[in-house]
Formats: sequence, C-alpha cells, structure tokens
Amino acid sequence: MIRIQQIIFVIFSCCSSVSAQQNTTDSFYTTLHKTTDLTARFDLIRSRLETVNVGVVSNVDSSLALELMRVARQLKNDSMLAISYNWLGSYFSFTRGDNVTALEFYYKGIPLAETAKDKRRISSLYFDMAVVYKDLKNYPAVLQSTIKGGQNLPDTAHPLYNFMLAQYQRNFCEYYLTVKQPDSALYYAKLMTATAQKVGSQNFNFSSLFLRAASFAALNDNVTAEKLFEEADSLRPSIKLNTLLNIFHSRYIGFLLNMHRFDQAKKFSRQFMDLGNQYNSNNIRLKASGFLRQLYDSLQNTDSAYYYSKMEASINADIFSQDNMNKLQSITMREQLRGIEEEARQVAYENRVRQYAYAAGLAILLLVAALLWRNNRNRRNANKMLQVQNEEIQEQKNKVETTLMELQSTQAQLIQAEKMASLGELTAGIAHEIQNPLNFVNNFSEVSNELIDEMTTELDKGDIQEAKALAIDIKQNLEKINHHGKRADAIVKGMLQHSQSANGQKEPTNINALCDEYLRLSYHGLRAKDKSFNATLNTNFDESIDKINITPQEIGRVIMNLLTNAFYAVNEKKKLHGDDYQPTVTIGTSCSPLLRRGVGGEVLISVSDNGNGIPPHIIDKIFQPFFTTKPTGQGTGLGLSLAYDIVKAHGGDLRVETQEGQGSTFVISIPA
Repeated sequence: MIRIQQIIFVIFSCCSSVSAQQNTTDSFYTTLHKTTDLTARFDLIRSRLETVNVGVVSNVDSSLALELMRVARQLKNDSMLAISYNWLGSYFSFTRGDNVTALEFYYKGIPLAETAKDKRRISSLYFDMAVVYKDLKNYPAVLQSTIKGGQNLPDTAHPLYNFMLAQYQRNFCEYYLTVKQPDSALYYAKLMTATAQKVGSQNFNFSSLFLRAASFAALNDNVTAEKLFEEADSLRPSIKLNTLLNIFHSRYIGFLLNMHRFDQAKKFSRQFMDLGNQYNSNNIRLKASGFLRQLYDSLQNTDSAYYYSKMEASINADIFSQDNMNKLQSITMREQLRGIEEEARQVAYENRVRQYAYAAGLAILLLVAALLWRNNRNRRNANKMLQVQNEEIQEQKNKVETTLMELQSTQAQLIQAEKMASLGELTAGIAHEIQNPLNFVNNFSEVSNELIDEMTTELDKGDIQEAKALAIDIKQNLEKINHHGKRADAIVKGMLQHSQSANGQKEPTNINALCDEYLRLSYHGLRAKDKSFNATLNTNFDESIDKINITPQEIGRVIMNLLTNAFYAVNEKKKLHGDDYQPTVTIGTSCSPLLRRGVGGEVLISVSDNGNGIPPHIIDKIFQPFFTTKPTGQGTGLGLSLAYDIVKAHGGDLRVETQEGQGSTFVISIPA
C-alpha cells in the first residue's frame, strides 16, 4: 500500500521548480495568502482548480491539490477530503500517467464521499476511475465504474447535473466503441450531443462530433464519418484537454489508416506523439507509437517500423509492469474482500432473523393448539357433569370462570406476542440503520492498525516528524471511530426505547416525523426478510400540524401494523401480476378545519396501498380479535384489533376505505 506521505513527497519533488517560477504578483495567490479562514480557503482553492481545470485536468496544479487536502484534514470534513483525493487522483492519472497511484486515491475518496452523501463527488470519482481502467485495458472495470457513476448522478436540480450526465454518456459511448458494439455507441453519442447543447461546453461538442464519427465508421458509413471527423478537427485547436485529444487522435488516425490515407495518418500520428511528449504521458506515447508502427508497416518502411515497434514494446512494458499489475491487483482485491465481508455479514443476519421467525411461529402454533385442546376438554367435562349432576351446577360454574380467566391470560399473552412481532419489524429496520456506522468503525480500526505498524517502523528509524504525522492520522481515525460509535449508540438507545412497554404517559410528539420514521423502519424490516421486495413509497405530510399529545410508542405500533399490512397486500398482488404492476404505499397526515383555526379538531393519519383491497363481506370482521386473511402461521389476527384498541384509548377512531381490486386506505383520527 502506497502511503500518502510518500506520495506527497513525490508530488513536491516534481512540482517545486514549477512553483518557484510562479508569479508572486498573481491576484489569486495574493488573495489566497490573505485568506486565513479554513473553509473560505478551501472554497477559494477548489474554485481555482475548477476554473482552470474544468476540461483541462491535464494541467492540475499539484501544489494546490495538496493544499486542498491539508485544509480538508484540518477541517476533518469527509466531503472536502473526498474532493481533494479526486483532484490528487486526477493529477497522477492525467499529468503523471501513474495509473495505480491514481486508482488508490480514487478508492480512498469513494467511502468518504459516500459517508458525506455527496453524489456529485461519488459520480466524478467513478467516472475518473473508468478513464484509468480504459488506459489499463480493463474493460469490465470500465463498464462497472461507469454504471456506478451513473447510479450516483446528482439530482436534476444540481447545477452540474447535465455536466455529469454528459460524462456518463461519453464513457458509455467509448466503452461500446472499444468492445465493438457500434449501434450502442452511436445511441449514447447522440444522447451526449443533446446533453452537450444544454451544458454549452466546447469540449463536449468536440467529443460528440468525433465519437459519432467513430460510431459511423464502425458501421461502415465512411462518408458521414469523414464529414464529422473533419468538423471535429476544425475545433481541435481550441481544445486544451489532453484526454480528449488522446481519444480524438486514436479514433481519427485509426480511421485514416483503414482508409489508406497514409499522408494524413502520418501527420496526425506525429501530432499525437508530440502531444504525448508535451504532457510526458506514456498512455499517449504508447498509442502514438503503435499507430506509427502500423503506418510504416503499411508503407513497407521496415527501419521506421522496427524503431516504433521497439518504442511501443518499451512503453507497454513500463505501463503494464509486473509491479504495477501487482499493486493494481492488491487494490482490486481489497475492494472485493470488503464486498465479500459485507455480504457474509448480511447473510448471517438474515439467517438469524429467519431462525427467530421460525421459532416464534412454532411457539404460537403450539400455544394455540394447546389452548384449543384444553378448551375442548373443559367443555366436554362441563357438559358431562351438567347432565349427570345438576346439584353440581355451582361447582361447574366455578370451573367455567377458571377457564375464562385462563383464556383471558392466554389472550394477553397473544397480544404481547403481537407487540413483539411489531418490535421485530422495528428491530429489522433499525439493524439496517446501525450497519453503516459499524462498517466505518471496522474500516477505520483496520487502517489505524496499519498506521500504528508504520509509526513503529518510523520510530525505530528515528524519524520523529514522520511518526508525528502518522500519529495525527491515527488520532483522526480514532475520532471517526468515536463519532460512528456514538451514532451506533444513539441508534441502539432509540431501539431500546421503542422496545420498552408503553407507560401510558402522553408527550408532545411530531406526528409527521413519527410517520416518516416508521415508514422507513417497516420497509427496511420487510426488505431484511425478502430482498426481492420493492415498492414505491410516497409521503404527503401537512407541515402546519403542531406537536400533539400522544403515547408515541403505542401510536407507533399502530402505524407499524398498518404499514406492514399494506406492504403485505402489495407484495401479494405483485406475485400475481408480475412486472406489469408497481407496488405503491402512501402515508400522509392532515388536520381538520377546526384545528387550523386553533379551536380543537383532530389530526388524521392515512395509510394507503394499491393492493387487492378488502372484499365487502369481511370488512365488518377485520377489527375483530383473531380474524385474519393471511395463511396459517403468517398472522395472529390481533394486529388490527390491538391497533383499534390503542386508537380508541387515545379518544380517536380507526376506519377503513377500500375498493376490491384497487386498494385500501386506513385512516386514524386523533383528537388534538
């Protein structure tokens, strides 16, 4: 693993002479020198990099990228640190041509951007990784990185949405051209043309022209291809991005060679080689030497062909050296192991939940069977004794009363079981929430162990400064472990609070937040049992509702029960209709006109689904204890009955509106 401190030393050694030559009177550096606030300093540097390097990342100023990382570390900001890793990766990839180090920075940035939920940065990191993998000729990794980048595009309202979308379409077009699927390539090239017009970028216009040209050439439409290539060539002098010039020359020279236009091919091949020498890029020189070798082979100039063949072999050996391949394999292996460990933890959790569900179902089944057997036996004994001995009526009455008490006790136990089932749904959802902080605790612990080993090595060498720098990194990791540990602790405390029996105490509660929380937890609980289940979740909350006095645990159980039933209904309909049907569950709140005027009234909570609805002949039975339409073992028939009692205890009402085949809506009304 390449340590960041070593990489920083390499960058400084490469850029110190350039930095010394910078004009000290430059207004940017004057402003930067005067800016002491860290956040303002970070924004100023990032703005400078983006202004200079959007579309010209080959000229990344490494000293600014390093300063960006230093400020991000001081601020201890994950999103800012991910941005600095992205720029450092761009420097190593596009300026230095060090693909392995670039990938290491990109992989370091991704989990930080994910923690910060910075979709724009996640997308950018994956798209830049796709470019590196393309140079390494790892085309499955190109496709995977492009897909992941597309899955994390920022929201459409984001100012850079169209810019990132154009990158996504360009990467796909280049991939399909490389794997010789020109129809798909042309499709994405046309999409990029439309997006480029929205962005208004000369670089994207240039890209769309030569990628469409290459697609038409691959489809043997050479007339259209030549016209588009020439139009792109007219824009070439205004393009400063060497990665785009790299792709343009690669596509155009290949086209010229196929058309046997050797004079033009020679001209552009030499320009291509000059471009590689200008940016000291082995990736460009490798392609240019390959084209020149192919050109001189065609012209039967064996001396020149042999010269460029040797150059091509030498550069190829440098880029794809065994050391670089080993480093790349190590990086990839670490990412794969992280995915495998996550999958193993998820499988183990699902197995435990399944075992608990089986055990609970068996216990309920045995309890009901014992209850039925006992009731039947007592009834037979009572009838027999009534027929034989009328004088023992009073004694039989006492026995019936005893049996009734046992039934009431059993019913109380079943109600508690129903509450525990609801708690199980809640716990499954919370487990999903707690997994992320636990992952970060594990990851940062592993990294800290590695840093401690390195610090011990540096102390043995007597390098105190290096050891201090490593100690700072360890401290930062421990702070993150502490932060994510507190997150997990807060989630566990919340879970314990929900698992406690309600004490009957009412408290002011934000009903919108309560509904939103139980919507997420019930959905994650069902997803934990059935990974194939998906549904569209809609919310329609009245934000004008103030806090109302309720027992949140009890009303939460009611909402959880209604949502669980709604998800069950849409899942059953999905099994019947397949992909032609989109399961949808909606939860919303509203208030009566009186409440809006501040003179009483009630708050309404509605839970709707587009399932099969409830048949008219059983609507009157659904709130009765022990009535259920679910298969044996999947429901006790106490959920709606318990929910109805809880709402009534709050002075409210629970009603249902349904249309068979269309769906159902349960409405809770609570006095405010």
